[in-house]
Amino acid sequence: MSNERRVLELIEEAISSHGGDLDGWTKLEEEELQLFDGRVTLRANIECNNEGTPLAVHGHLLATLHEYDDETLDACVFGLADELEAALGQVAVLWMSGVAGPIKSFLDNKPVCMTCQAGVADGDIEAGYAPGDYGLQNVRAYVGPSFGRNIEDADISASFDDGMPWFRWSIESAAPRRVHLAKATIESKGENGWLRKLEIDGHEVMHVDPDWPTQLQGPDFGYFIRYAVFELPRNSTEIQRRAELDRTIEHFIRNYSKFDDVDKLMEAMVREGFDVDLVHDVESHSTIAFGRMFFEPRGMNYPSTIIRARGDGRVELDVPLLSLPAYSRGRAIFAQMYDSLSKEEVQDICLYNAESHVILNAMDAHEGKIEFDKMTLYPLVVPDRNASSQTMDEALAKLNEMVDGNRPKKKKSWKFWK
Repeated sequence: MSNERRVLELIEEAISSHGGDLDGWTKLEEEELQLFDGRVTLRANIECNNEGTPLAVHGHLLATLHEYDDETLDACVFGLADELEAALGQVAVLWMSGVAGPIKSFLDNKPVCMTCQAGVADGDIEAGYAPGDYGLQNVRAYVGPSFGRNIEDADISASFDDGMPWFRWSIESAAPRRVHLAKATIESKGENGWLRKLEIDGHEVMHVDPDWPTQLQGPDFGYFIRYAVFELPRNSTEIQRRAELDRTIEHFIRNYSKFDDVDKLMEAMVREGFDVDLVHDVESHSTIAFGRMFFEPRGMNYPSTIIRARGDGRVELDVPLLSLPAYSRGRAIFAQMYDSLSKEEVQDICLYNAESHVILNAMDAHEGKIEFDKMTLYPLVVPDRNASSQTMDEALAKLNEMVDGNRPKKKKSWKFWK
């Protein structure tokens, strides 16, 4: 029997034993499991690491929602145990306990099985209606329970409630489809704080936030995991706009090396019918993502925000890059296209943006012998397409104030001679 079928068997057994809100007929044929009276078909992809102890099982459970145009929700789930059967059992139980509830809640449009509907004004959390939105603003979202490992302090567990932005930037990062599944893993680093890993639709989108906002210190090792199902508004233009953004990013990446000047590429794209604002966003936001994905594996640390010079004359400080869909989608699409690009194409487009130029200049100044993790970069100033030169000057002045404020102060000198 394959590991995939065994996991599905274990899930069927767990759901049948649970009953209650997860009740309904099930049917397992070959390596497909129908759940919730046939409303969902579940498949599994399982990878096992047999080296060392405990044994690790990495599973992707793919739930097809037949009432939503057969869209598929990909949940990444791990099992760790001394024996394969026990590790597969952990995958099954975690999916049933943490993922099945949000999916069933979403289908029924009411919270079941320890799941909360997010962002319900004056909601009763005990009844499954959370006033906090878990970072999922202005969408229909159902959030499952959190699971902790090696977190024994009850105060820490209580602090990770609906007021914490578990899934912040999920909406901005999601692909142009209606329904999505997000996974948030918040890891304790002891004295070094907390780190969040955000995954959307399996590994389609992956972000890491190294400095997660919480006041309580956790253990040297420990983590919380929870899953959420959310829906982009059905009647909004966001899905169509997101699809056009993805198409623009893909075209920009594929054709970048064919032009000796990026302005010529952008002009050609506009002539071909690409939206001029999206083309600008890709050139100014997505290329930041490309450069960072090139240097991050080499140890480079980047600021998480930028300074924006807006078209209406405003200067916005501390704008999170992950709040910009062109940046978030740029990371996802570049990762998907990476294997189809030559090494020259990858290097060419990744070295385009201003941050990469700063790093290259530092490498030239030190004959390539630099420690990336010791470098400090300040936030980029990024103008809107129609930002005035005056607004850009004001934004640069703000950056200079930031730089000057961080410079070592000149120490007072004393004359010890006559």
